[in-house]
Amino acid sequence: MNRNKADSQIPVVVTTSLDLPPLWGRLAALSPTEAELVSHFELPAGKMVALSFELGGAGFEDVRARIKKAARDADGYYNYELAFVDPGQSALLKSAIGQASPR
Repeated sequence: MNRNKADSQIPVVVTTSLDLPPLWGRLAALSPTEAELVSHFELPAGKMVALSFELGGAGFEDVRARIKKAARDADGYYNYELAFVDPGQSALLKSAIGQASPR
C-alpha cells in the first residue's frame, strides 16, 4: 500500500452500527482503495465500518470499508487492513491524497 506521507496517523471516528456509539482510532496508512487502521477496539474480519476523518483540509464522512484482516499486537492495539467498497468515495480519496502529497 502507498502510505500517505502528508497526514500520517490520521485520527478517525469508526461507526460500526447506528445503534452503538462511535469508536476511535488512527489511520496508519491510506490509499484510494485501502487503509490500515489502528485502534483499541476489537472488530471481526469481514465487518463493514464507516470512517470519518479529515485529509488535506477536506472532511470525509461515512467512508465505507470492509475489514479484510484483524490482528492484535503486543501492546494491545488492534491492527486492521481495510478495503474501501464505494468507487465514488475512492475517487474522492484519490483526489484528496494527490492534493495532500508533497510536491
